[in-house]
Amino acid sequence: MNVAQTCLLAAASCPGVNKVLLSATDPAHWGQALDALAHGPVPPSHLRKALDVLAA
Repeated sequence: MNVAQTCLLAAASCPGVNKVLLSATDPAHWGQALDALAHGPVPPSHLRKALDVLAA
């Protein structure tokens, strides 16, 4: 999974987020976004660690 996919999955995993708006420059990017979201949400403990790092 690349950085953009990881960020998309993290954003989509936040509680209360029902939709994520994104832009893609070509059909391959849409496919990568779908692949990232197919992994299911990030576990809350991992998501908290990532958000703590970003908040620092």
